[in-house]
Amino acid sequence: MASIPLRAGPALLLLVTATLPGAETKKEKRAPSPEALRTATVAMGDVHGDLETFRVLLRKAGLIDARGRWSGGSRTLIQTGDVCDRGPGSRAVLDLLMTLEKEAAEAGGRVVVLMGNHEAMNVFGDLRYTTRGEFAAFADEERPEVRILRREEILGLVRRGSPLLAGKYYRSLAASLNEKTFDDVFPPGFFAHRAAFSPDGRYGKWLLGREAVHEEKRTLFVHGGLGPRFGAWNLDDLNRRIKRDLLEYLDLMTKLEELKVFHRDLGYTELGNLLAAERAARGPRGDLGPIFRKLEALSDGPLLAADGPFWYRGLALGREAALAKHVERLLRVHDVDRIVLGHTTTASSRIETRFGKRVVLIDTGLNQDAFGGRPSALLLTREGGLEVLE
Repeated sequence: MASIPLRAGPALLLLVTATLPGAETKKEKRAPSPEALRTATVAMGDVHGDLETFRVLLRKAGLIDARGRWSGGSRTLIQTGDVCDRGPGSRAVLDLLMTLEKEAAEAGGRVVVLMGNHEAMNVFGDLRYTTRGEFAAFADEERPEVRILRREEILGLVRRGSPLLAGKYYRSLAASLNEKTFDDVFPPGFFAHRAAFSPDGRYGKWLLGREAVHEEKRTLFVHGGLGPRFGAWNLDDLNRRIKRDLLEYLDLMTKLEELKVFHRDLGYTELGNLLAAERAARGPRGDLGPIFRKLEALSDGPLLAADGPFWYRGLALGREAALAKHVERLLRVHDVDRIVLGHTTTASSRIETRFGKRVVLIDTGLNQDAFGGRPSALLLTREGGLEVLE
């Protein structure tokens, strides 16, 4: 399970609307539609911690005022996930969205935030793309006694290993994780970050209430995409299953900690290394077998599988001729006119369409430091039309 590096485009921020470009269309700029800017539902893609650029785009869409407060009235904002990772402002973006969600509701509007793969990763502990700046945002809340306790727990486990393990995972890990490297592996704020993204933490609890797939205005919104295996699932069932799998994963981490075999703060990547070491050594022993088998099974479910809704890129990158019937089936099964995706940055850094404008790609590389793209929003008009705000 890995995020594929995304492509970036030039760093421009323009206020225009355009016809939706696709392989079959010419790009034509035209003046913004005042009616759309006043009334349209707005969809925005991946933010990745770039707070200031996100604020500029929200203001251009008429959704916030100069003080950052909701000014969209009864309109709806749909954000398709991946507000976390890659940029230092991830926490501030989450705080902004949580505040706007309340303010919009009070004004008769709505803010719908989907869970993307990076939100799920922050909850279950895959922090490969979380920057030191993101951890630093939590440093003031990290109590010294907690860091001392985690140091004792983690380094103690690395030193002693576990008699239930057949392999030599911890002997190998000790070369890179020890007293000298601990603070580099777990930078200031790390443990407060993990607490905040736990199921009972401020952000973890809120994220667990987000949908992975959302339907509105005869449009299906999903972060990555829907492949053939999960595409026909009932949306409510799919959302419930993803949340169930996420909570089960965290519960299995608790069981491993109780058996003194693993510490969840070592993270998802190290858990994968442990499982691989045990497979190679024909382990594990005792009570670990059922736990490891459940973890392996989760890797093939909608939460973690490469063809699950957080990760699937076929609708964004696959051959249209090969997937045309699949797209037709998705639209028919879910009774929608189109599918809107984030996750995969478009080659042009503009909102693009595929499959005869029935699939719309809205990840245009908003994070300027990481991708330098064109921050863009998709406007879904009252009449069912689409416009682009750049």
